[in-house]
Amino acid sequence: MGVVAHIRFIRVYLIIIGGLCLSCGIYEKYWYSDLIGEATKAIEENRLDQQYLEKARGSLFASEELISYNMGVRAYRANNLKKASEHFYNVIRKFRDSRRKKRAYYNLGNILVRLELPKKAAEMYRESLRLDPTDWESKYNLERLYVFYPMAFPDEGSQASLEPEPRDEKGDENQMGQYGADRPDI
Repeated sequence: MGVVAHIRFIRVYLIIIGGLCLSCGIYEKYWYSDLIGEATKAIEENRLDQQYLEKARGSLFASEELISYNMGVRAYRANNLKKASEHFYNVIRKFRDSRRKKRAYYNLGNILVRLELPKKAAEMYRESLRLDPTDWESKYNLERLYVFYPMAFPDEGSQASLEPEPRDEKGDENQMGQYGADRPDI
């Protein structure tokens, strides 16, 4: 009888501890979601404070990919192109979400255009198109590079519209980039 009572005693404590952990997890999730929402709102309003993202990074359920991407956007809007490129590169290098990688490549292309490095920018836009051949923004920006920097692209400047490149469906998520565009020199 003593063993059965001991097992019941342990079960009660495990249920209480499990309930506390679940409660803490739910609280963290909603607290974290609120911080990410406030950070996104701050970025949209061009308030370039970083406090929400730093607090969210310490959360139990923190998405480092989302935080790095948002910090890159924040740094880009603050005109800190070097810091923004570091954050976008971290998203490309460390994470698997091809949609966010595509946006990071696209944003790196925009940074490189602002730094007047059209060939490297074109590599970034091509990588973005490799991940999503229907991305009209990357196509448009790549075509603009051909128009505004014809000396940088003597063989490609006459292309009016780009055909999407064939994709390798099973290996696209884990590839760094077929053009060698894994990390730009900024």
